This record gives sequence, C-alpha cells and structure tokens, in this order.
Amino acid sequence: MAKMKKKAKKKHAGGRPSKYKKEYCEMIVVYFDIEPTKEVEVVTTFKNGTTRESSEERPNHLKFLNKFARSIGVCHDTLIEWTKRHPEFSEAYTHAKELQKEHLITCGLLGLYNPAFAKFTAVNITDMRDKTETTHDVSTTLAEFLKEFK
Repeated sequence: MAKMKKKAKKKHAGGRPSKYKKEYCEMIVVYFDIEPTKEVEVVTTFKNGTTRESSEERPNHLKFLNKFARSIGVCHDTLIEWTKRHPEFSEAYTHAKELQKEHLITCGLLGLYNPAFAKFTAVNITDMRDKTETTHDVSTTLAEFLKEFK
C-alpha cells in the first residue's frame, strides 16, 4: 500500500492571534451612523404650579472610537493596527470618522453645543484645525524702507 502523506499544518506566525473579524467593518459604520439630534419632550413647571409641555431638539450622544473598541473587546491602538493591515477596515474606519465629524459639525452649527467645547472637540478628534493666515509682503515694506535712505 502507498503511504499517504500527512498535510503539514501551517505554523502560526507567533504572537496572539488577531481578534479581527470582517463584520467589524460594518459594525463600526453602523455604530457611528446615528442621527445627530433627537426631539425630547420637556415639561416646564412654573412658580405658580402650572406646567407646559414642549419639545426641544437635543444632540444625540457623540460616539467615540475608544468606546467602539471597548464594545468589541479591543483597545483603540488595535483599531489603528487593523487599518494598516486590512484595507476594508481602513475604509470603514475613515467612514466612521467622517460620520463623527458630521455629527459634531451639525450639532455645533445648530447651537446645541457650547462653542468652546465644539471647537476643542473638533480640533482634538477630527482633522479640523484652527488656522490663521498671515501674509508677509516684504517687497513693499523694503521699498518704503529704502526710500527713506535716498
């Protein structure tokens, strides 16, 4: 009888196996894809005891990447590593960050956030930066300076 060769098992490259699953691509987008605002019923009670019911637009909770990472049992650094190794996750991660930025901008423009908070958050969790442009026109300044010495 012919001897059958056993299939060689693939050796693991070392280290702990990745917890990455393709489902996380959809999960991260769904996690961040929420309406920026919600209608809330508010009951106001006046000093004379009368009440008035009204509705107000309030911001939904701003979602964070750290919280998503914890919800799937990893840390934020792991998400960053997955963006480097899995192009489909990188695309989903970028999409999630865009949704987060849109939420922040929408609520900020509606005046639902304190302006200082909105600016601080936008600068720290998005790609938005506070820029001041300064132009230096040396030629006119130098020309005026040289006229004084003639």
